Amino acid sequence: MFVGRDQELEALAAAPAATLVYGEPGIGKSRLVKEHVATLDALVAVGGADPGSLPYAPFVAAMRRLPGVRPELSNPGADRARLFEEVLVFLERAGAERPIVLVLEDLHWADQSSLDLLTFLLRNLMSENVRLICTSRESPHLWPLTRIGDVTLVKPRPLGRDDVAAMVAGACDVDQVLARSEGNPLFVEALVDAGTFGSLREVLLAGAERLAPVALDVLRVAAVGGRRVEHRLLCDLAGLDELALDDALRPLVRGRFLLVDGDGYTFRHTMIREAVYGDLLPGERIRLHRRYAEALADRPSMAADHWYEAGDRPRAFESAWQARRYERVLELWEPSSGVEHATVLELAARHALHAGEARRAEELATAALAEVEDPARTATLLELRVAIRDQLGEDGLDDLRRAVRLAPDTPRLLGALAATLYWNGMETEARAHAEKAAALGDTRSLITLAALTQDLDEAAGLYDRARRQAADHDTLLVAEASEADVLEAAGEHARAEAVARRGIAQARRMGLARSRGTLLAANLAEPLASLGRWKEAHEVVTEALALDPPPIYRAWLLLVRGTVAVWQGDLDTAADVVAEARPLMLGTSRGYDSCLEPDLLEANYAQAAGDHERARRVVDHALSSHDLTRTRRYAWPILVLAARFSGVRQAPPGLVTAGRLQQAHRSTFDAECGAPWEPAVAAWRAVGQPYMLGRVLLRGAERALAEGDRQVAEPWLRESAAVATELGAGPLLKDVEAVAATGRMALTAGSGLTARELEVLRLVSEGLSNKQIAERLFISSRTSGVHVSNILAKLGASSRIEAAALARREGLI
Repeated sequence: MFVGRDQELEALAAAPAATLVYGEPGIGKSRLVKEHVATLDALVAVGGADPGSLPYAPFVAAMRRLPGVRPELSNPGADRARLFEEVLVFLERAGAERPIVLVLEDLHWADQSSLDLLTFLLRNLMSENVRLICTSRESPHLWPLTRIGDVTLVKPRPLGRDDVAAMVAGACDVDQVLARSEGNPLFVEALVDAGTFGSLREVLLAGAERLAPVALDVLRVAAVGGRRVEHRLLCDLAGLDELALDDALRPLVRGRFLLVDGDGYTFRHTMIREAVYGDLLPGERIRLHRRYAEALADRPSMAADHWYEAGDRPRAFESAWQARRYERVLELWEPSSGVEHATVLELAARHALHAGEARRAEELATAALAEVEDPARTATLLELRVAIRDQLGEDGLDDLRRAVRLAPDTPRLLGALAATLYWNGMETEARAHAEKAAALGDTRSLITLAALTQDLDEAAGLYDRARRQAADHDTLLVAEASEADVLEAAGEHARAEAVARRGIAQARRMGLARSRGTLLAANLAEPLASLGRWKEAHEVVTEALALDPPPIYRAWLLLVRGTVAVWQGDLDTAADVVAEARPLMLGTSRGYDSCLEPDLLEANYAQAAGDHERARRVVDHALSSHDLTRTRRYAWPILVLAARFSGVRQAPPGLVTAGRLQQAHRSTFDAECGAPWEPAVAAWRAVGQPYMLGRVLLRGAERALAEGDRQVAEPWLRESAAVATELGAGPLLKDVEAVAATGRMALTAGSGLTARELEVLRLVSEGLSNKQIAERLFISSRTSGVHVSNILAKLGASSRIEAAALARREGLI
């Protein structure tokens, strides 16, 4: 009987896309979901997890009931990001034909890979025709799912007295049943059926013991089969003909011990199955497991468990090996198994990495290394451990060095070592290994050589070669991401934007939008932020973060968001980014720059928040804990802050200045140390970063005022104010206004011209066209034309020449 669930049914009906129904065993989670989906005009696909179930088991079972070519979830060599993308596309296509509801039961038993896939789907499913409904006991490892915004939580309540009375229907004392069951529907039904108040196991078995012997035998056979057993398999194992089996099953279904589930049967509740299974004698269990194993010879994954429970270790090993269940193989391995133990460890490590269990994978790979003496195999295992530790954010440099010593002419290893050395700022050694690897045919080493090349035209040629020779999609996209990064680091923001956009379009066509595509999104957002197109950068970051990118890509996206937030004065967002990004970038697997990026953001955040002591501490940490000569991008920006807050007046010897962007940072450092500000202003104009231009104009004006040079200070302050206004950089504008007030300067002239109009007027007087003005000020040609029209109107001038003459005569420029 189904009673007392009106409120929960309403909650399920109102849930927009995803629901987690959770609670204690027997509280009625599955029954609630079944009653709800029965009201829907949708294809319902049900899957569930069991103790020790295989990776993705709930999804494999559920998707088997959906039409179309299903993704191969059991392939241990599949790329996880692409696999998740394929599952998403499969579900969205299935939903396009007919609304579907994916019901995933008993997720408290799900493996980590299933939970990772579920998390990905919860964040990325956009189709209104696909719903996810999950059931679980209360379990800590599921709570991260509850923090995903669109997941509705439903927790069935214990039944009240009236509901229990309706279920009891006068069969026994309501208050006794309520007290004994505590409102748990399964226990209420069991108590009523049993008519006794013994132990829970006795209560659950009481109804079964009243069955006819043949029906009880069938129930016991089903219990050995697991949570679900197919009708044909049950017929084979029960030893009954079709008609006799039907007669035995009817009381089991009528008594709700078993529920009809497609072409098979499931236990109404796991606890009933556990009670029946637990009541079997040891000999009965062994015999039934053996019969199941023999009947399931063509399904080795299932047969392995039955042979294992039957105590036949050699056959369990053989079936587990066929099923590629390497953890079970490892457990059953013996010297006589015919497979080298180190081989099993390696395969188990690769399987664990595929399943998202990186810590377990590292443990297994390390154990395999301890057992192997052959140089080539050792090198292969070291390469595997590098890939595993990369997932953990740990440095694989030592392992790669050792692997290359053991297999010095392996192009792939040489190329991986070269890339890692490059990430860690060891450029001379990186170049030597990359050149050797490229000569041996390693395409990715061309990407490393391009990144090491300071001549951008030469680098572009190497990137083109890498793209032409790329044997797979990933190499092609890595080339695009690297080139965009190198161009941005060189201050070629527009070119970086173009390459990143091209890469994102390719990633979408290749089905890799949610993996490499999100890396390229970070490569796009950064030049957009540099160019002052902050709204566009924000949109790119938001869209990419919604795709649930890998942790390091998420961190890079967040850093762009945090940087723009600092510039805009959104310090709450900046603080949140600092807190979230730092843990994602622990470790050195992504090299020196990734260690310094969070430091730079935090120091800039502290400066914007007025916490100069915190800014000094962060900068001092960066200087004392890192070798700045090993980073191309972040040494000079950190030194600029060090000059302001820590009194640093000299750069470390050997620090390279590569490209006009780094030259602009260096000129800013020199100015902070006492050199003139004019070179820094000129450098930032050439780079085309309006925010940094506005900042150095302000710093230069501050010094000019201190030196009494108002002729320099006033136009620089006005230009800085115009930049801040155009960008929406509130903190910068506030700082400019404060300095102007101290110096008693007006940021607009008596003519009524705004700071931006004065800046445009200065460029008009230099003879620049509207297009040239737009390029200089990083605005559109239409906007510059509007400014010129306003200037002419306010000055009463009939032409640009007359406006320039008036400006000079009135001292406006």
